[in-house]
Amino acid sequence: MAFGTFRSLGEVALAYQIALRQVRFIQPIAHPVDEHFQKRLEFYRENAPVSVSEEAISEFLIAPILQEIWISFSDALMIWSHVNLGKEPPLKGFPDYFFSRRSPLGRVLDQPYVLFIEAKRDDFDLAWAQCLAAMLAAQQMNTWQDQIIHGGVSNGELWYFGKLSGKVLTQDPRAFTVTHLSELFAALHYIFEQAKQQALAAPEKV
Repeated sequence: MAFGTFRSLGEVALAYQIALRQVRFIQPIAHPVDEHFQKRLEFYRENAPVSVSEEAISEFLIAPILQEIWISFSDALMIWSHVNLGKEPPLKGFPDYFFSRRSPLGRVLDQPYVLFIEAKRDDFDLAWAQCLAAMLAAQQMNTWQDQIIHGGVSNGELWYFGKLSGKVLTQDPRAFTVTHLSELFAALHYIFEQAKQQALAAPEKV
């Protein structure tokens, strides 16, 4: 589902004066891959009609992986799927998936928003445009100005990650793939760990 009307990463960067950097910042952390989950994911890849739409990619390939990783971080982070976010256009829309600090009030949408994942078939430039737009919307909404917001884009097979700090988007140029699931899980564990630290470090709202 689209977030905003931006069609390229450069368009967003120019509109909001965001510097783009390519740095290998991810430090993978080993994360066990459940054998039953791996077999189920392989079944989806071989049998589900994932090529028909972004929604199919999200449902059969991306969501199961995010849910599997999120379980280990669910004490601190809450997962949200296709929920309206943002103050006003063009930084307003429905991110595919994002994570916020788990609220003491329960399953309620509350800041800080710390991690966004966008699904696209193969247009990674468009995916990053929408991911960055969502990250900028979160930046506006989070009360802690120094909040680092992480993001990722995927077509179900390849995953790329980045982080927004102030006016700089740092993208790790490496692609992590479902064909090397342990490496992808290790990268995601690092991203989720960083997101958790950011969520817990943010001051409580007054």
